[in-house]
Amino acid sequence: MTLIESLLIFITILLLYAGCVVLLHKRGVLKKYNISFYGPALMWRTKKGIQFLQNRAAHQRFWRLYGNTGIVFCYVTMVLMTALMVMTAWLIFGFTAEQRSALPGPEVALVLPGINPILPLEYLGFILLGLIIAIIVHEFSHGILTLVDRLKVKSLGILYLIVPIGAFCEPDEEEVKKARILTRMRIYAAGPTANFVVVLLSLLVFSAVLMPAVQPVHEGAIVFTIDAGSPAEDIGLQTGVIITHLNDTEISNGDDYFIAWNNTYANQTVTISFMKRGTPYTTTVRLDDKYSEYAQRPTIYVNNESYKGKGYLGVQSLLRDSVYNDYLAILKNPFTNFPQGLLTFYSLPLMGYFAGYNPIIAPFTDSYQITGPLEVLPASLFWIIINAVYWIFWLNLAVSLFNVLPMVPLDGGFLFNDGVRAAILRLKKGIKEDTKEKIVKNVSLFVSLLILFLIVLPFFIKYI
Repeated sequence: MTLIESLLIFITILLLYAGCVVLLHKRGVLKKYNISFYGPALMWRTKKGIQFLQNRAAHQRFWRLYGNTGIVFCYVTMVLMTALMVMTAWLIFGFTAEQRSALPGPEVALVLPGINPILPLEYLGFILLGLIIAIIVHEFSHGILTLVDRLKVKSLGILYLIVPIGAFCEPDEEEVKKARILTRMRIYAAGPTANFVVVLLSLLVFSAVLMPAVQPVHEGAIVFTIDAGSPAEDIGLQTGVIITHLNDTEISNGDDYFIAWNNTYANQTVTISFMKRGTPYTTTVRLDDKYSEYAQRPTIYVNNESYKGKGYLGVQSLLRDSVYNDYLAILKNPFTNFPQGLLTFYSLPLMGYFAGYNPIIAPFTDSYQITGPLEVLPASLFWIIINAVYWIFWLNLAVSLFNVLPMVPLDGGFLFNDGVRAAILRLKKGIKEDTKEKIVKNVSLFVSLLILFLIVLPFFIKYI
């Protein structure tokens, strides 16, 4: 999808949203349910839930320890994320024009399924679930830490702009401003830390509870792509199918397949066995001439005179055995070969878009079987649960890492400001309040603009 196409779809959705909002506003529906405008977004305020937070905040010792730990976590992550963004910008500046043009556009920054290429519409339910959980735990944690130090929470609420784009816990701003720096820092750090706790819990459920039940359905050569109009297509071979036998030769891996296939010849009728969606099939197929078929597909294959008379089935590529085995190992333990394993685990949607392989979605899930106690679950339900847990992990990690960036109005921006305040008070005792706040404001503005530049650079440098 081109940038123009993405923008046109986004504008259409935005206009439909605006029309619905105007209609509801004129009919008094928004006012009836205490929904007001917040710029182009809608804000729903309520006092419901505050008592729930107060009950949780009763465990003050635990929450203060949690908040203090969160401050350390946020500052360490803030430094690491900023360093990573600087390194990314440095690498991108060294890209060739061809490499820059291959970079994704700004649509990748939008958490909108169907617009963002790594968030297809079929993931909509998973993405909304992950966002809702991320928003709720983030804002509830802010609220609990606010109440722990006896500060007032005025309301809770949700922001909508087509989809839920945020939630909020509205404290008494004057009380927060007058609070001690450590108190404020605990409040700001609570949200990203809560999201990271969800990340760890999701990883535990995904890799320690669910994935141990997943095993390869059969040894063999896993089909990745096939040629249209080929004998392979005629007999039903497709992505995710596992080829187990070719004539009398047992196929245990990709190498076995290529050895057996290279010994075939044009117009030969061969017997082929394969597993498709867990069901075994055996059929015969008449092979075409490899040289003639390659000549018809010059954009895919490099032809060679030696291919004349050789057998052609039409299996364009297989999933590499190392990739299959390595990814299964990473799914069962994302900390395998840390940090590469964890980065690979988090990058599954990106690799699904760019490389076409995401091991936890169909048809690639067809190469697995569910074993043990979880075998009682229908396979379709099992993989729905797997994907739900994965997207809860993915979106909570994204929310956590993004919010620790030292840029106002993110939590990391306010944490950074209070860190600057604390440093000034320690280095220059007796400094005037106006002077201190001026320094904080200027430093904050500079750092916020720098972070904003580092965020947008990868998405727009392809057009420079």
